Amino acid sequence: MVYFLVNYKYLTSDSTIPATQISQEKIQVQPKAYIITADCNSARFNSTKDNIEHAFPNFFEIICFLSIPLNDSRIYSASSAILFKKWSSNLLTFIDLWTYVIPTHSVGNELQWSFIFEDDVNFCKPSEVYLKNFISPLQEMMSHPGVQLKDGFFYLGICGPEYSNHTETIILKDTNSTLISKRNYGYCLHATAITAKRSLTFWSTIASYRPNANEKSLDYQLREFSMKSTNYFYTFGSNFHYPPGSGHFGVAFQDRGKFWSTVT
Repeated sequence: MVYFLVNYKYLTSDSTIPATQISQEKIQVQPKAYIITADCNSARFNSTKDNIEHAFPNFFEIICFLSIPLNDSRIYSASSAILFKKWSSNLLTFIDLWTYVIPTHSVGNELQWSFIFEDDVNFCKPSEVYLKNFISPLQEMMSHPGVQLKDGFFYLGICGPEYSNHTETIILKDTNSTLISKRNYGYCLHATAITAKRSLTFWSTIASYRPNANEKSLDYQLREFSMKSTNYFYTFGSNFHYPPGSGHFGVAFQDRGKFWSTVT
């Protein structure tokens, strides 16, 4: 079993988010979308950027965020296993984004959403739900009290989702009830949304449920956290399953026909 070396100084209790009304002045105009990549000039980055802009035209401020290199001093250098180093790099990249970058860029608005995409993301066709793009239903999702105030996190794409016996469902009205979002847990972190409040303590909350049976990449650890804590998060567009037979659900998927995984 592989264990990640983490700094536990960030372990704090995850306080309940009060169910207060969202004030109009807290609604952001242009959310930030971070694309995690090893090269901001790569075909992977540019393709992902184009895909995001096609699905959500002029909606995001897109930012290139460099992944942590495999020779970073925080990665256990004595290990010769390249897979372990890839998992560690991915973990540290998300910790940096969640714990430091997003809260810093969201000063004064703890309910502000940020989006994180890995550099192999593509999207299902909005025309499948009779839309030109996904902006309107995404805005509805972002302002949903149960999602923004309580969860502070949701998937735009997930792999191999599992559901509880009493799965909560949101039917987004701006899609004529054809785009459905359900609570679930699963694998993959290729497309997610998180508020500044949630991001500040998300890793410490996940880490407080470790060790677990799947001390692998971060998506495995988040899945284990959800199972143990029964904190299930919504997937935006759970009824989308594309490519067929791939295990991808949600509006976003890993475009394995174009790019290989950099984590596995």
